[in-house]
Parts: sequence; structure tokens; C-alpha cells
Amino acid sequence: MIVNVSALYDKNCRCRHCEATFTTKRIRSGTLTMVKRDSDFYTTFTEQSLNPIYYTVSVCPQCGFAFSDQFRDKLAPWQKQVVDEQISAKWTPKDFGHIRTLGEAIVSYKLAIYAAELTDQPHAVKAGLYLRLAWLYRSQENTDEEIRFIDMAVDEYEQSYIHTDYLRSDKEMSEVRLLYLIGELYRRLEKFDLAIKYFGKALAFRNHTIESGIIRMAQDQWQVAREEYREKKEQRIG
Repeated sequence: MIVNVSALYDKNCRCRHCEATFTTKRIRSGTLTMVKRDSDFYTTFTEQSLNPIYYTVSVCPQCGFAFSDQFRDKLAPWQKQVVDEQISAKWTPKDFGHIRTLGEAIVSYKLAIYAAELTDQPHAVKAGLYLRLAWLYRSQENTDEEIRFIDMAVDEYEQSYIHTDYLRSDKEMSEVRLLYLIGELYRRLEKFDLAIKYFGKALAFRNHTIESGIIRMAQDQWQVAREEYREKKEQRIG
């Protein structure tokens, strides 16, 4: 049961595929109390069922196209055709515009990931969906699925860094933040050599960024990754 119902509001949306209008829930900023924030930016709130990431994805009840605010505003004709054939033709109308359960939030991300892949959305967009889905599985304590989607997320974030599409697709993502996040996701995958490499790239911004908090986090996690790497090597030898 959700206690703080006033945190939710209805947002009017226009489908980027069929252009139908519908409403979806969003969370009012400043209405939630944070409990903790993990080193990859996943945030736990006192009322976890009101976590804003439950409502990141909008799902058109008419045609089934699922998208986040980071998707491109318009679809090209070839994209519309593939959505018609691969999504809308198989869609059974379903409304995601109400208060979502964790299970419904997970389904909404899988729909959006499928749509993002079909319509060739930027790497940064796909990475964000994969990572948030991993976070939902973390909240469910489903470690296998969490790690699976972290692995997919870091691949897309790395491609986003190579192609610099994060500059256009995610207003909150700076280069130093992206480098740190890639490093942290590799650390969580126990790919410590890659984690150390990317933390090092982030630390190279030490005197060239105002994001001092990210630099401190990179320094801390670089040290953690080195210690974990050393322990893993010792276990192999032992």
C-alpha cells in the first residue's frame, strides 16, 4: 500500500509512434525521503514503491510503443514501420498509467528496451534503460538478473563514450560522470582491470571539472577496485 499518494501526479503524454495521447504517472520532485545512494547512483527511498524509476518509461496503451523522455522526439518512416510490424501488430491493449508494482515497472523497461533496440535509439538511452532495470532487480534481490543487465548497460555506456552520444541523449551525464560510472559497473562485474582503467580516466579530470564529488567517488572506488583485484589474485594463487 502506498502511503504518500500525493507524491504521484498524472502527466499527459503523446506517443512518439502513433501520436495517441494518454496519461502516465510521475513522482513530484522533493516529495520523497532518501535512505541511501549506492556507488552506481541507485537510490533507495523510505517508500520504495514510489521510486521515480518505476515511472521513467511511458507505455502507449494504444499501440504498445514504450519510451523514456530521452528517446528521439520523432520516429523515421522505417522506424514506424518496424514498430507497426514488431510491436503494434502483436500488442494487446494494456494500461500502465496507474500506480505500478515492481513487476509492472520491470515489464515497462523490457518493452522500452525492445523498442529502443528496434528503433536504433542512442547508446546512452539504451544504457540508461539497462542500468535502471538492473537496479529494479537489485531491489528484488535478484542478483543474477541484476548482473546480466549491468553487463549490458556497461557495453552500451562504453559505446556511448566512444561515439559521444551521451552529450545529446542525457542532460545529466558529463564525461567525467560517465567514465566514473563505466568504471564502477566494471568493478561490480569484477572486471577490475577495466574498472581501474576507467576510474583512472575519470581522475584525469581532477583539475578540469567542477564535479568534485565524482572525483572523490572515483578516488574511493579506484582504491576499492585495486584492493578487490589484489584479493582476487591472491585467491587464485592460494
